[in-house]
Amino acid sequence: MSRLSLKPRYWYAAEFYDEAFGDELRSYSPIKVNNVIPKGGRKFHLDFYHANYPSGVQNKGYDLQTIERNKHFIFAQSLGNSPRLLLIYPITFDWLNQHFNLDTRSDLAVHEWLNLNV
Repeated sequence: MSRLSLKPRYWYAAEFYDEAFGDELRSYSPIKVNNVIPKGGRKFHLDFYHANYPSGVQNKGYDLQTIERNKHFIFAQSLGNSPRLLLIYPITFDWLNQHFNLDTRSDLAVHEWLNLNV
């Protein structure tokens, strides 16, 4: 069975789970992977561009431990001071429209559209 692998310079849908988000419990963002560094076992470092974060602090780096990985998603926990859960999966125009009220009808692939518009 193949499993989802994160590719540098590629966009993904991400859900961040943390009690710091209050009643919402989660936050959504397109992320663009800059680099993935395996750390052994189920651990890895993920450098990424967090599109739904304030300008100037959108480049992020998390040390993560995989909880579940399959062909559809990667579910991981951050190993930093403020533990956070991340669910990462392929991004679609429908996902962008649903979570950001965008009208992203386009002849471009979603990754091309994001490169031009984010």
